[in-house]
Amino acid sequence: MINQFEINNYVKKQLDIYLVEKSLTLRQAMDDETTSKEVAAILHAGFPKMVQKIYSLAKFETFFWEKRDLLHEHLKNRLEALERAAAKKAK
Repeated sequence: MINQFEINNYVKKQLDIYLVEKSLTLRQAMDDETTSKEVAAILHAGFPKMVQKIYSLAKFETFFWEKRDLLHEHLKNRLEALERAAAKKAK
């Protein structure tokens, strides 16, 4: 499911702000059930509307919590790719 969407710059920025405000790393946020749900909500808000309808927020929060170990590395790589693309574009 996670391959069905792209993390756009707006969602990345929202996630970065959230992590800074909470003084957490992505791993730490994903390892706590409460903050994991909040991270899932940030990502879910960036889904296309059709995907949001297919995968409700509650369903995505459960998926995100249960698959956090698998998803962490995947999300980390996607976010780093966005950073590299932004840096390349800035040059």
